[in-house]
Amino acid sequence: MKYSPLEPDVLADPFPSYSELRARCPVHHEENLAVFSLSRHKDIVDVLRDPDVWSNRNGPGIGFSPQSRGDMQHDDPPEHQKRRNLARGWFLPSAVKRLEPDLRDLARSLLDRLADAGQADLYEDYALPLPVSSFCSLLGVTLDDRDRFVEWADALTLGMAYPERSVEARREMSAFTLAEVRRRRGLANDGHPLPDGLLSHLATAEWEQDGSPMPDEEVVGMVNQLLVAGHETTTSLITNCVWRLLESPSERWDRIVAEPSLIPAALEESLRHDPPVLGLCRTNNVDVTVESTAVPAQSKVMLLFASANRDETMFAEPDSFDLDREPGETAQHLSFGWGIHHCLGSRLARLTGRVALEELAARFPRIHLEGRTERVPSPFLWGRKRLPVALEP
Repeated sequence: MKYSPLEPDVLADPFPSYSELRARCPVHHEENLAVFSLSRHKDIVDVLRDPDVWSNRNGPGIGFSPQSRGDMQHDDPPEHQKRRNLARGWFLPSAVKRLEPDLRDLARSLLDRLADAGQADLYEDYALPLPVSSFCSLLGVTLDDRDRFVEWADALTLGMAYPERSVEARREMSAFTLAEVRRRRGLANDGHPLPDGLLSHLATAEWEQDGSPMPDEEVVGMVNQLLVAGHETTTSLITNCVWRLLESPSERWDRIVAEPSLIPAALEESLRHDPPVLGLCRTNNVDVTVESTAVPAQSKVMLLFASANRDETMFAEPDSFDLDREPGETAQHLSFGWGIHHCLGSRLARLTGRVALEELAARFPRIHLEGRTERVPSPFLWGRKRLPVALEP
């Protein structure tokens, strides 16, 4: 069958094509892009469970990107696990929970600014600043730099599909991060206290067996990758979830307002139904056969998480957004990956989404859509780049 992620109808709504792929062509080869696509839940989980065969080294996009030292999306074991373990403590429940008061204060402040206007673009005015602020807080970077982080993250995310569009942003952010790393190392060498946060930890923690820290370029690469992984995706989690809750039937939003305890379930169903990342690539180290289709070694293979999340063999009525879906069923979604590459920042994303929806529902219980939404431009991301709403307290 004919399929390309860049076709206009697929860009507008990829899910009908995914359904057709699962039924007719679960391993699809797009010759122009030189990429295979897997669409069934089982096949994708099998890939994610076998990092010896399926490598990250050529990057998560459809092109063969040069390895970026420090970027965990280019790392294979054992380097990947070593790097992940170094950062893991900053993403544990207790560490993430400490960010909630400031995040909630920011959400309320943003909503205060919108109250008088009576309308807003929920993407630009609310969902966009929250994830970057929580990431800056986690890093220990001043919020004065938040706007620059937003611009860099947008460009770096778009660069997954169009590398030439991210060159300048990567240079600027790398220069900023490098200067911050060296400043922190200078403070440590002089015996001065360091700013609290992940960046200080990555700059000074023991990395090599001789006790030396991680090389500069690797810290920079790691910070860049964490920003890309957590920025647009969490923004899209918020906008996608609000979008579906406000769609007809509007009873979904009314239920959230009446029962805020449903918000975590709504976020999980949003992750399943509208995953912010439609798919990511792996490269196979050896020749493999998937669903009777030969995939030669060194092929780029797109794992369509969004298709797996609507696999009829895993989810009842998969195209329905269901606030009452069984939690055990919803938990099978692949929006945070699976296995050793499960998203390190999943708890932070869930916290940011929960706070965003709790504060929005409490402040504007009669919010409603007003105008057409627009999707994010990257063909492998799925979110609302424009979400116009009318705000009524």
